[in-house]
Amino acid sequence: MPLYRSMQRLAGLLAVTLICGTAIAQTTTPDTPPTPPPVPPSAEEITVTATRFERPIDLTPQSVSVVDAKEIHAKPLWNVQALLEDVPGVSFQRSGALDAQIVIRGLSSNDSRIVLFIDGDRFRGRNFLEYSLLDPNEIERIEIIRGPAAALYGSDAMNGVVNVITRRETGDVTKSFSLMPRLYAMGFSSSNRMGAARLELAGLGNGFDMLIGANYRTAENYESPAGEIPNSDFRTRSLTARVGYSPNATSRIELNAKKFSDDAGRAGAPGAPLVITREDPLKERFVRLAYSQSQVAPWMQDLEASLYARNLSSILRGETHTAANGTVEFRNTWVKGPLETGGKLLARSVIGNSVLSYGFDAYRENAPPFQDDVRDVDRNGITTFVDPRAKRVRAARQTDLGALAHYDWDPSSRLTVSLGGRYDSVRTVIDSTPALGESPELTAAFARNLSARDSALTGSAGVIFRPMPELHLVGNISTAFRSPTTGDKSGSGIVGALNTLPNAELKPEKSVNYEAGVRVRLGEVNANLTVFRSNYKDLVQFAFLTPTTRQRVNLGRVNVDGFELDGAWQMTKSLAFHFNAADARGTNELTHTPLSYVPPLNGLLAVRRTWNDIWLEVADRWSRDKTRIDRTQERSTDGYQTLNVYSGFDLSRIQPMLKAYRLNIGIENITDKAYVLPATRELIGFPVSPTNPLLEPGRSLTINLTATF
Repeated sequence: MPLYRSMQRLAGLLAVTLICGTAIAQTTTPDTPPTPPPVPPSAEEITVTATRFERPIDLTPQSVSVVDAKEIHAKPLWNVQALLEDVPGVSFQRSGALDAQIVIRGLSSNDSRIVLFIDGDRFRGRNFLEYSLLDPNEIERIEIIRGPAAALYGSDAMNGVVNVITRRETGDVTKSFSLMPRLYAMGFSSSNRMGAARLELAGLGNGFDMLIGANYRTAENYESPAGEIPNSDFRTRSLTARVGYSPNATSRIELNAKKFSDDAGRAGAPGAPLVITREDPLKERFVRLAYSQSQVAPWMQDLEASLYARNLSSILRGETHTAANGTVEFRNTWVKGPLETGGKLLARSVIGNSVLSYGFDAYRENAPPFQDDVRDVDRNGITTFVDPRAKRVRAARQTDLGALAHYDWDPSSRLTVSLGGRYDSVRTVIDSTPALGESPELTAAFARNLSARDSALTGSAGVIFRPMPELHLVGNISTAFRSPTTGDKSGSGIVGALNTLPNAELKPEKSVNYEAGVRVRLGEVNANLTVFRSNYKDLVQFAFLTPTTRQRVNLGRVNVDGFELDGAWQMTKSLAFHFNAADARGTNELTHTPLSYVPPLNGLLAVRRTWNDIWLEVADRWSRDKTRIDRTQERSTDGYQTLNVYSGFDLSRIQPMLKAYRLNIGIENITDKAYVLPATRELIGFPVSPTNPLLEPGRSLTINLTATF
């Protein structure tokens, strides 16, 4: 029997067992409170939500990294993606100063194989733009699961999960209510003359906590060592609100709301002046209602529930100057939606030395058809062709319902066992109303199947064995899947002479994943090494039915293996050294060629010196040459080293009235090195230029003023 089917049956049996365990747990008497799981002496104090509830990171078998507020504000505040650059095994594909996609273990969020969560709720609206909707100043911390986590997070968590935790007001809610306006952060970067700021209105007391924030960022085109990168400017505005009410010490109701807008250029390949594309603007509207309670019952310690709705809309404006006769194509595209709704109901029961997390979540995406118009203008400024505004594709809807159970058992300080299982049911419906200008061939393809139902049963098993407190041996095996998106199944149309047919019969992509690792905890020295291998099958890719007709089908088979290493050495009380390195190799098993845009061996070396409340860090980011490539899609890139210096200190040293603020100063790419991130995509049909592939910024001074409250 294939390994995948065996893992499916194991996950199904596990889910039934864990649900039965919940019923058994109800026999716990109120007089015998559950014993919390033991924490070995070497466990770090950091807690993460990798199991959907908080748990010490050293009791979590998954490979998890955390970027906290101090690290966030030591970096340029251009975008969230760059904040993850120093996480081992994480890279990003730059497509502009604001827009970029995350790459974990060789696969990209642009292909919907890495899932984004915000405050524990799923977000999948525009996979190309999802991270651009976040302002770094609204974030408390970012947790990154490197590797598959579908048994907990469902579809798209094939290669990683990024959970962004936004800021909220904390403190004593039992005192009298008070309001305080304040400046939370200001930032500047010289490379693109960016200015950023966040103003807040904070309230606390009478059971309430409130944090309302206004964010603003504006930037001109950024400078690379080869000169200014055109169409890389941006401007973002957002208003966020997070209001909570605690009627007692064990429960809390929360309301979140957000309004966001940006105007940004896409500077990536082939780039201006050949192609100029801009979001003008991109808008988000979001509201969320959440409830949490602890000490729910003798057999249930925690309960979390949430409902949310998010709507996106944008106008994409483009100019194409590639025609040999000098004709310029102007295109406006109106994208309304998608409208996303969803939520979760999760609970946690502590049973002796075990923790059982269980519940379900739901997600629905309503993607209406986009509209566009086209106008061609010749070299004399005369309009030669007009295609008026019209709907170009069919609407589509997708609903994902998932039930999950995760069991952590800590029988002693030497052993942790984690088991997980999840079942997902995904239904996709394509509108029966044809789009304007739909060809008979396309209409016939839609008529064959306008709806589909997919299901997936995924499981995971992990163990941490500690032969001694200083040494942790870790192992994981799991299955994962990705349900094809509405765009995958309904994407269609004619571009030039190429006709794309829809395929509602696409099945989920699947993978089986293996990890083994070693964690060293010596007090002054802490290090982590993980090796991994992932086998993917039924990957969605295009197949040509005729020389001019293509369709997405389940064809791909890919293997990816590699390692991730990170660690820190506290050499003296004031001197620390930290490092990481990662490498991944992907192979297309059907063509026996390398997987495209997989970063080569890369890493970080950094030394930090601290004097009381002043710190100084010198960091070297480096990458080897990228020579293992798919030559049909990419060219090789040179390796690089960039030297960066960061420093910070509390302003109380200058003025006691400013004791709540910290000033961070950094200089990135001190040597003004010209380089390209290996995962950044290019178009090999166009010549190499500063935008194809897109060069990274040159030398830049960064100044960030941040509040410590």
